[in-house]
Amino acid sequence: MKYIPAALTDEHIHQLKETEQQLSSAAGEELILIAYAQQPDEPKSLDDRKNND
Repeated sequence: MKYIPAALTDEHIHQLKETEQQLSSAAGEELILIAYAQQPDEPKSLDDRKNND
């Protein structure tokens, strides 16, 4: 499977930032969380998607 960054709402982003801060405090160093969406092994190319939109 391949992964691309997930489309997130403002609320999701706010929750991720809060979780980052909590984990960073607990770990004693800055952590950055990245959300990904699972994709099939053979996704359409970005050019194909742009042309079909």
